[in-house]
Amino acid sequence: MKTSQHLSYSQLLQYARKVARHIDEAEDLLQSILLAAIEQGRSDLSCIQNRRWLYGALRKRAAFDARSAVRRQQREASATLTDETQEESHESPQDFVDTLPRSLKATAQLALAGHTKAEIGWLLRVSDAALRQRIVQIKRRWRTFDGRDVSGISTLKGELAFGQIRQALLQMSRHNDGLLASHDPDGHLFMVSSQNRRSRQPIGEPTLNKEVNDV
Repeated sequence: MKTSQHLSYSQLLQYARKVARHIDEAEDLLQSILLAAIEQGRSDLSCIQNRRWLYGALRKRAAFDARSAVRRQQREASATLTDETQEESHESPQDFVDTLPRSLKATAQLALAGHTKAEIGWLLRVSDAALRQRIVQIKRRWRTFDGRDVSGISTLKGELAFGQIRQALLQMSRHNDGLLASHDPDGHLFMVSSQNRRSRQPIGEPTLNKEVNDV
C-alpha cells in the first residue's frame, strides 16, 4: 500500500471512530464502506474525490446505524414493558368480585354471567336508580383494584355463542316457570324454579333492551 493510501486509511479510521456509536465498531464500519467503495470503483484513496465520498459514506452509514439501534432499543423496551404488564395484570374478574361487599357481589356476578341491566334489576328486586348506583360503585372499585379500564372485567369475549345462549335461556324461563336461568362456563344451561305458587311470584319479567354498561 502506498504511503498516501496508508495515511488516508488511518485518517478514515480515525474519522470512523469519531462518527461510530462505539469505538470498537469503527473498523467494521470502515470495512463495510471500503467494500462499497470497491464495488463502485472508488478504491483509489489517493483520489480526493474518492476520499470525500468515503467520508460522506461513513457519516451517513454511522447515522443510519445509530437510528436503527435506537429503534431496536425502543422495540425491545416496548416488548419488555408489555410482558411485565401482562405478568402484573394477572388478577382475574373473580378475584375482584371476591373483594366486593355482598350487595355489590351479586350484581357483579350477574353482570359477568351476561345478564342485562333489566334482568339484574328484576332478579335482585332493585330499582333502576339503585342498580345504577351499584354499577357506579363497582366501576370505581374495579379501577382502584386493577387500574385498567372497566371493560377489563368483561367475560363476554370468549368462544361461547352468548347471543344464542341468552335466547335459549329466555325461552326456557318463559315456558317452564323458571325464576332464574343461566349457564356454566362451558355453556350448559340450567334453570332455578321456585316452590311458591305462581300467584305469589312478582309480576313482570325482564326485557332485553339494554346491556349493562360493561360492569
